[in-house]
Amino acid sequence: MPVTMFRSVMRLLPVALLLVLVSMVVAQGEARVLTPDTPATGVLDADNVAQVFRFDANEGDVVRLSATSASGLGLAVLLSDANGDPVAQAFEMSGTTVLEDISLPRTETYYVTVLSSIGVTLPADSSFELTLEVEAATPDVVGVAATPTPEETAEATPEVTPEVTEEPAATATAVPTSVPQTSFAPGEILISTALDVQLTWNSEANLDLEVRDPVGGSLRFATPNVDSGGTFGVNVNSVCNTASANAPTEQASWPAGALPTGSYELLIYYQPIEDCPTTEPVSFTLDVTLDGQALAPITGSLLPDETYLASFVVGNDASLTAGANGLYTDTTTLPLPVEDMAANPQPIARDVVVEGIITSGNYYQVYSFEGIASDIITISMNATSGSLDTLLLLLDSDGNIVDSSDDRAQGVTDAQILNLRLFEDDTYTVIATRYGKDVGGTEGGYELLLTGPSGDLPQEVLDLGLPRGAIEVSLTWNTNADLQLLVRDPRGDSVYDDSISVASGGQLAADGNVNCVPAQTSPVSYIYWPEGALTPGLYEIEVLYQNQCNDTRSVNFNLTIRVDGQTVFADTANPTPDEWYVTSFVLDVNRNVTMDGGGFIGTRQRLNSLAIDYLPELPSAQPIESGQTLNGSITPDNKFDLYTFDAQAGDVVTISMIRNAGNLDTTLFLLDSNGSQVTFNDDVVPGDNTDSLISEFTLPQDGEYVIIATHFGLSYGGTTGTYSLAFSRLNE
Repeated sequence: MPVTMFRSVMRLLPVALLLVLVSMVVAQGEARVLTPDTPATGVLDADNVAQVFRFDANEGDVVRLSATSASGLGLAVLLSDANGDPVAQAFEMSGTTVLEDISLPRTETYYVTVLSSIGVTLPADSSFELTLEVEAATPDVVGVAATPTPEETAEATPEVTPEVTEEPAATATAVPTSVPQTSFAPGEILISTALDVQLTWNSEANLDLEVRDPVGGSLRFATPNVDSGGTFGVNVNSVCNTASANAPTEQASWPAGALPTGSYELLIYYQPIEDCPTTEPVSFTLDVTLDGQALAPITGSLLPDETYLASFVVGNDASLTAGANGLYTDTTTLPLPVEDMAANPQPIARDVVVEGIITSGNYYQVYSFEGIASDIITISMNATSGSLDTLLLLLDSDGNIVDSSDDRAQGVTDAQILNLRLFEDDTYTVIATRYGKDVGGTEGGYELLLTGPSGDLPQEVLDLGLPRGAIEVSLTWNTNADLQLLVRDPRGDSVYDDSISVASGGQLAADGNVNCVPAQTSPVSYIYWPEGALTPGLYEIEVLYQNQCNDTRSVNFNLTIRVDGQTVFADTANPTPDEWYVTSFVLDVNRNVTMDGGGFIGTRQRLNSLAIDYLPELPSAQPIESGQTLNGSITPDNKFDLYTFDAQAGDVVTISMIRNAGNLDTTLFLLDSNGSQVTFNDDVVPGDNTDSLISEFTLPQDGEYVIIATHFGLSYGGTTGTYSLAFSRLNE
């Protein structure tokens, strides 16, 4: 329905005034009687801005009301009970206004009010037709009783109460979906003043508010208007020189008129600005009001780059109810024990669409299927109604998360696990849920589909026959691009397409699309260590997007690491050309694995210091003077050291970082006083000398400079050892 029609209904007659009108008509007995299946006509003009009708009905009767007008009046229909309280409303769509499948709560007289959305300036012959249809309640329906006659009462036999199966209360566990739940349709109410959401905090930090409405609108500074009528106010503290700590506030609001009912999700992002970064925790307050009703304020605290979620529900009776709230956890963190979430799955078959619903009362559904080693599968979860932002998790029978998907592409909130190669015969579990999981607020219907390879991949993909090993690292992706997989062993030797085996036993068994030669099957790169050739220590895994190979499609890759037959790491990512992804793990002498995180560290042309969370440690950085050489160490618990010096624009400096012991692969960054990266160096001689050197660099401005001494992989790297850092100013 057009938004302008929603708005004009309430410019004509606010809800409060409408209810007064209904009450007056009821009190004066002026409502006209509606007879089922017999159309009634009425006229709207300046003296009759609304027409009221009445009918008698029993509890449990199901009614349908339809109003039409040849004059295009934009009719609105309000159904009220004997006290004038609203039961349901409807607005004109495609020339007809329909209230359908309304089950009446009591046996009494009901009132129907018809009004126009175009105000009191009405066209000639502003007539309309209203029709009532009633499906009478039957006596054998539980909770519905027809009024008996005295004769019926006298002849009545002893009453036998029908057996009733009680519906279970909504819980956090999945509802079985053998009978799919697919009916999900947000309603609408009329509001007389506004729905307001207000975010206030206590510093110059840049917090951003987003409100997702029940019909899929996303209201934020970048999209300040949504189809449901919401508007966004000012984006505050987004510019350094106008930032204020005097209660900065962002606001989203819906004015008087039609408002979607259902769940509204609130997201708060702490997004630091590079030119004036803030690092301190920020306390905030969320206030939500609807026509004078107010939720208890929602309060919380955020650190940079964290996200907070909250929600509230607008009911069909105009009630306002708070939902869950809390910090967003990453995609693969489960809100409940895996044995609880994965209990009682519904079996699914390939190429059969399964339908379901996600709500705040039931925020996930669980499915299972039998997988075979070397199978290539694709799982899609597409929203079909409401505001649902889908999320998929795939687990093996041990409860390990094999893969996951939030957004299938940038700007597309449907989820898809694409062309995943299974590494063992197993029963796999699919958890279909939403962004935010237990603290999320989006709701709606979805379709889930398990298929084989996507994108017309050939049958050879299923028959790769790759050798198994004690360590297995696989990379699969979806385009003709050349992605390089590299694994560095504890000795510092690397297995990749230019070095297909190393002394420790590591071997490259597949190198998909290498040198832009498209694979005959889906692109797969695979590196493994056979049984009996396992060296304890650090293993570092790198994925480099080397070449688009004239294929500009968005790349989605799946990286899986298995040790001793168990999946220890699985991640999916969308790299851009030349971007570098790194992760690492440590294997101890008992073959236990300690896994590090994984993520992007920049490009091969420019590593990115933002991949290091150095700001909390900046106050304790060690000063260094020209001519000094300081010693330090990089360990699993100390991935970087900070040094500072003061300088003037035009000063020329040289900084070196040399490994003294261990397998340390050094990396150096130099940042200015604003925290901007001015230069960096990874290897003195790429491919030959992994020490780092920033040589005779001219400083661009006055101020304090920061040196970050770290290792390749930054927050995700694993090499360790001791080093010497030398600093000199050449123009002293």
